[in-house]
Amino acid sequence: MKVLVLAPSAYLLGGVQDWLANLVPGLRASGLEVTVAVPDGDHHRHGPYARAYPALAAQPLANPSGSVEGRIRAIAALLGRLDPQLVLGVNLVDLYPAAQRARRRGGFHGQVVMTLHALQAEYFDDLQRHGAGIDAVIATNRLACRLASDRGGMEPTRVFYAPYGVPVPPWQGPGGDPAATLKLAWVGRLEQAQKRVHDLPPLLAELEALGIAIQLSIAGDGEERPALERSLAPRIAAGTVRLLGHVDQQRLAAEIYGHHHALVITSAWETGPIVAWQAMASGMAVVSSRYVGSGLEGALEHDATALLFPCGDVAAAAAQLARLRQGALLQRLSRAGHALVAGRYSGSASLAAWQRALTQVLELPRLPEIPPEPDPAPAGRLDRWLGRRRGEDLRQLLGQRFRHGSAGSEWPHSGGEADGAAEEALLATAGRVDHPGAPHG
Repeated sequence: MKVLVLAPSAYLLGGVQDWLANLVPGLRASGLEVTVAVPDGDHHRHGPYARAYPALAAQPLANPSGSVEGRIRAIAALLGRLDPQLVLGVNLVDLYPAAQRARRRGGFHGQVVMTLHALQAEYFDDLQRHGAGIDAVIATNRLACRLASDRGGMEPTRVFYAPYGVPVPPWQGPGGDPAATLKLAWVGRLEQAQKRVHDLPPLLAELEALGIAIQLSIAGDGEERPALERSLAPRIAAGTVRLLGHVDQQRLAAEIYGHHHALVITSAWETGPIVAWQAMASGMAVVSSRYVGSGLEGALEHDATALLFPCGDVAAAAAQLARLRQGALLQRLSRAGHALVAGRYSGSASLAAWQRALTQVLELPRLPEIPPEPDPAPAGRLDRWLGRRRGEDLRQLLGQRFRHGSAGSEWPHSGGEADGAAEEALLATAGRVDHPGAPHG
């Protein structure tokens, strides 16, 4: 089976990048011919990506003009040249019109799959907009599967589930006395909307009010780092908090996973997270918000595999963390979490799920017809004067090139950015599906 994976190259950190780096070698070892292609431009740079993930042997995908039409042409040409049986899109929305064009030309006969890694309105809007040309969705989370149909309009028979996977060493319980000093870790992107990183300072204050001695290691980087550093400055100076910045997987294994009593998750929503499975695999307990995405997934069960608290309720979070001073409870959660990941989220379990999903996609009936290609807005004066395609011909002939101010403009994740109200409405709806009976804003 020939598989092409199209993924962004501007982002070298995060669960999606770790997932791809783990999945592709496994698919290749199982006999699949997998090609990975990533954009090469000003913000999306093939070189750093290839050095960060050498096992992927990613090919560069260039867009000389920087226009929408240039992106579509680049992808369509790649599809025509490789003609893979399956093409997996990883947050590159221009794949969908490019695949329609390559199909109409007869150079591409395969099936197009959206891999869904987020609970954000823009991706479900893309499904609505391009769904007639998307053969299937593979999501890493049970709620995301439901929303792909309910919100994105995809036929349920064309939606498949395949979770993230992590290495699982033999079980080893957390060391050190949690009653003396409770060692906690927080791992992720330092931002507020999803990860709620600013819940950490008041959470620490609640723990201090309970008289609990803690050490917190924060591994990650992002836009909120300066503000977080300011709010945590006294604790950083006192040595009770370490703000480590970006920590690669090797260092996470050496310094974080298995070296703390518990991982704290404060997120509003997740489609994993991989960090939870990694922590559990190392023997750490997980104390987590009841984030949107945790309900239907059914992995984090309160008092069974994890300790849970309402999202944003730092007093409740502190109360649950305080319970970990009981050594017997910590050991029980450690064993249960490790067993959960070994059975459901190990590298081998994840690989088997992805292999099964890819096979099921190939068995689907073909889409009835090739939908018309959407007509994007003109990229500039040449498009307005000559039409989009002739304008692009002249732009490339003259060597003209658009300069983009951000990675999201250069190679967009999605066809548009939903506003805050749309995201809040989606999360409220998703929360009611994921946690029936619970209050949702």
